[in-house]
Amino acid sequence: MIDQINLKKFKNIYDKTYNKVLKFVVCKCSNMEDVNDIIQEIYISLYKKIDRLDEIKNIESYIIGIAKKEISNYYGWFHKFKTISLNAKDDKELEFIDNIPSEIDIEKMIINNVDLEIIWEELKKKKMIIQKIFYLYYNMDFTIKEIANVLDVSESYIKNCLYRTLRELREFRRRDGN
Repeated sequence: MIDQINLKKFKNIYDKTYNKVLKFVVCKCSNMEDVNDIIQEIYISLYKKIDRLDEIKNIESYIIGIAKKEISNYYGWFHKFKTISLNAKDDKELEFIDNIPSEIDIEKMIINNVDLEIIWEELKKKKMIIQKIFYLYYNMDFTIKEIANVLDVSESYIKNCLYRTLRELREFRRRDGN
């Protein structure tokens, strides 16, 4: 009976916190392939402490604390010193991207009928921030504004990364013969 109560309590907490924890982990990971493993470790750790959770006032903050610990454990000391550097952007290119009409579906034009596995392998060769932007935009359906807020960069930078990388992927697919 206690296991059922704990499982129900865990599921309720999981449903309420998953999106926020996922955003946090995606932003802090140094490899996008690690996200699912780290999320799993976070919620395993949470479940182990399920009996003590009634005393906690802000469960989201508590889980983010667990997430910080699990990310640190996952990557070790090296992760603490790793940073993402953002290069200067070309103003003319950003202006061009900002003025693309919204009725043009660039993604559909570029990624129509493309093997996603090949694209992801190519994306893994890009900077970590590009991987995060693509993950948040295409897998999590975040808006450009939400991604900019989460990653603490400008919306223009997000658009620049998306459209420049999509153009590079289109060229890659052309060279690849598909």
